[in-house]
Amino acid sequence: MDLHAKLTYRTSQKSSERIHDVPSFGWDDVESSLPSLSLSGLGQLRQWRSPQGNPLPQSDEGVLGEPLGVSFRGDGGDRPTAILRPGRRRQSQLTDDDPLNKVRPGRFADDYQLRNVRDKQQIHLKLNSTRFDTVLQVFNADTKELLFQNDDSFNGIAQTTNSRLTFIVQPGVDYLVRVTSYGSRETGKYSLRARAFTPSVLDFSFSYGAGLVDAEAAVAAAIASPPIPATDAPEREMESWNLEQVRAPQVWQQGFTGQGTVVAVVDTGVDLNNPDLAPNIWRNLDEIPDNGIDDDNNGYADDVNGWDFTRDRPSPDDRNGHGTHVAGIVAATRNGEGVTGVAPDAQIMPVRVLDGSGRGTQFQVAKGIRYAAKNGADVINLSLGANPGTKVGRPLRRALKLAARRGVTVVIAAGNERQELGSTQSGEPAFWASTRNLGIVVGAVDETLKMADFSNPMGNPSLGNSLPNFVVAPGVRVFSLLPFTSLPFPLSGTSMAVPHVAGVIALMLSANPSLPSGEITTVLSTTSRTEGITVV
Repeated sequence: MDLHAKLTYRTSQKSSERIHDVPSFGWDDVESSLPSLSLSGLGQLRQWRSPQGNPLPQSDEGVLGEPLGVSFRGDGGDRPTAILRPGRRRQSQLTDDDPLNKVRPGRFADDYQLRNVRDKQQIHLKLNSTRFDTVLQVFNADTKELLFQNDDSFNGIAQTTNSRLTFIVQPGVDYLVRVTSYGSRETGKYSLRARAFTPSVLDFSFSYGAGLVDAEAAVAAAIASPPIPATDAPEREMESWNLEQVRAPQVWQQGFTGQGTVVAVVDTGVDLNNPDLAPNIWRNLDEIPDNGIDDDNNGYADDVNGWDFTRDRPSPDDRNGHGTHVAGIVAATRNGEGVTGVAPDAQIMPVRVLDGSGRGTQFQVAKGIRYAAKNGADVINLSLGANPGTKVGRPLRRALKLAARRGVTVVIAAGNERQELGSTQSGEPAFWASTRNLGIVVGAVDETLKMADFSNPMGNPSLGNSLPNFVVAPGVRVFSLLPFTSLPFPLSGTSMAVPHVAGVIALMLSANPSLPSGEITTVLSTTSRTEGITVV
């Protein structure tokens, strides 16, 4: 199964009345019959609509289901007609005898009181119909405030007319769920289902795992020393809320900037000539450039700066922008211009496994992991993945195990399907790897420490599995680099959260180069903080 590249560029305004999907980037998977992987960046570009059906300003994440805080007026359509309980499916129909929806004039509405839910549970609502284009709305039953709404869902292949919505039960709030339509006076049969998921397992949150990664605390634990108080407030970097949130500047003041570490960005490639990245691009010193000979006998001729597995050549340049953005978050140089990475003196090993549209096969990703692990990477950044539940093929499983045997720490995006698919766990290969201690999974929070509504949760593994290695990091409107421009650009997604953690690990290794991979994972989990994180 292919996933569409999910970009949050806010450069187009939809002119048609329908809410469209981003264009499909199709390609032929000729190397493997296994499911392919794509970017885990970035909520999908869509148009928001007001309760009256008019266009709303697009969110920075581009994902429907964000709290709206809109109150509806009038008494039509706000009386409950039935009870909705988790685990139960309600099958009914909109008819012209139903009350009109005052929030969406001219549309009929069926209301349900949501019962038998507990505080902090994650609720997934699914609304399907083959007769009309569905819209889901959730209200505060007491104040009549419209809290959430969602129109079309995305099933990983194409836009559908069904609706999905995910939210966390807040203390003291009673919820009313409304079934209504996109078009005026649409009627027909529908199916509505609610599911509730346990908020946490042991000391881990269902949504955000161990919590927000903390570079200062992690480095202190890595060197078995209490944090060193800063003598002066860290100098604020341009657009640096994300650096401050993970407390990277406090570590720089101690002299740890990622020096001596190599982070492989296994992605769409990297802009090798970007002035904020060029000084930190990894160089294979055992390879003579452009002589057509595999000088170091590693199987790749002229791989001076990495390898491109999409075209099988030593030019891992970036024709998409995603990999460059990720690399900038890890290790953009601290030169007083543009942006600064979490570990501004770490080296970036560019490994291209995704094509210009952000797609690649599991086989390509597996080869990229093996290359990075065998050629000196300390950390592998995987800001990519497939839908939760996707089969992880043998080549990818073996590559992840190889990285673990070589002591390389793999950091993987949780994925962005929480609203689109109602995901109850991370995507793949993140969930598979984390439950086997083969990788660290990363979800996304915004500047206010609110979990991004697109960010897949940790999930609740069976008691027979280990708890997933899951932390969160900044992933909403994070400024970083793009090819062919000197201007920092903001993107959102769990793709942007992963390189923060990869950068923190580079800081830990610059402080303690002998730190084992297993201990890195433990330190990250035990030093992450949960204070202030909210989930909606």
